[in-house]
Amino acid sequence: MENNFKIALKQILTAIDCLTVYRGVFEDGVPGQLKTVLRLTLNDERAAVEEYFSLIGNLLTLSKDDALNDLDLYKNHFLDCLLEDENVFSLASEKEGLEEMSSVLVKAVESDIRLLKKIYDLNMLELLSFLEDEHGLAGFIPGLDHLNGNGTFNSGYPQFYFKKKKYLKERLAASGDWAESLKDLHSYYREVGSGCFGRYWAFKWREQRAKDGLVGVSNPDPIRLDDLVGYEDQKKEILRNTGQFVKGYSANNMLLYGDRGTGKSSTIKSLVHLFGPEKLRMVEVSKHDLLSLSRIINEIEKRAQKFILFIDDLSFEDNETQYKELKALLEGSIEKPPRNVLVYATSNRRNLVREFFNDRTADEVGKQDTYQEKLSLADRFGIKLVYSTPDQKAYLKTVKSMAEKSGIDLEEVKLYDLALKWALWQNSRSGRTDRQFIDDLKGRLDLSGLPE
Repeated sequence: MENNFKIALKQILTAIDCLTVYRGVFEDGVPGQLKTVLRLTLNDERAAVEEYFSLIGNLLTLSKDDALNDLDLYKNHFLDCLLEDENVFSLASEKEGLEEMSSVLVKAVESDIRLLKKIYDLNMLELLSFLEDEHGLAGFIPGLDHLNGNGTFNSGYPQFYFKKKKYLKERLAASGDWAESLKDLHSYYREVGSGCFGRYWAFKWREQRAKDGLVGVSNPDPIRLDDLVGYEDQKKEILRNTGQFVKGYSANNMLLYGDRGTGKSSTIKSLVHLFGPEKLRMVEVSKHDLLSLSRIINEIEKRAQKFILFIDDLSFEDNETQYKELKALLEGSIEKPPRNVLVYATSNRRNLVREFFNDRTADEVGKQDTYQEKLSLADRFGIKLVYSTPDQKAYLKTVKSMAEKSGIDLEEVKLYDLALKWALWQNSRSGRTDRQFIDDLKGRLDLSGLPE
């Protein structure tokens, strides 16, 4: 007769096999390893020991700072896998209310999360003790405390995501019947998102041999709109347009052009912090990635989130043709542009494509057509904002603001004198010059006191 623990393991393995919506949780990673350990254990194979400790090693490697204090590594990781799984229910929850979903889907999820609760309740230390007895491991295992959590919950970026995740993990950990938390699970996906678009707000496109794809940025540039001084009219226009976009109303693609270092890029990057809780996501796209635009769009166009494709320092030489891919997305393809995607670009060139004086002459057939084609790219941006080099008064105002935020306590006359010298040395007055000056000044003050 089988002992009670083996019967319990068999029930857990059956629960894994009976999952429908959440089957993906056990396709790979630690949950996939757990499935292997259970099968090897039930078959009395010694390989279960090696696989068990391999699983523990992976848990230690994958352990996060956002672990709940009173849960071991296995239970913390299991909850993370559940909440991060991207499936038909989590994707539907991003767009639909629970009452709008198919009753068949809802019942399948209720069944799945009850099964997941049985799997979650597995005591990994009891499993180790069973393996120890079965395979004569006494004296080889130094202790049974290797599953303890790290005892802290340190939220990373974005705080919005970690706060919501902590709340739901606590609810599930304390619940005896996870089906009672179905509404909470739906609300989590609805508010936060599912898969990588829940965990991350900013992305880069990576072309790889095996698989191209979006890669989440865990620590995006921390710049905030309040950190940027000046260009108030431009910022109001950007906020208005982006606000319309995230609320689902019509909005325009935007081109910010003008002098170098004036804060064009920083303004756009700051938007993800402001509108991230409203499901705005940002994808940084390089000029060379424009040839992959169709693949990027395929990954995001059916999602519930709103996406800004951020193209920094956009310009093309005369012999470069990637701009045609961008033109097709902005306006000109047979396909309608996706409603949840806008392009925000920065450039030092108003017309984006390098021009020559002979482009404007019509002394050969088709020359004017070539010139008009180059101009048509910039024309496809509905809103174009100019960022010009600030005058001395605006430059010093920005310096003063940055100095105050950096905790620099220096007499105004001295601060302005040093700032003007810095701008003269750099041959530039701009937001970038301001920041470089403040960084240098703070470092020098911290190191040795007031500079000459």
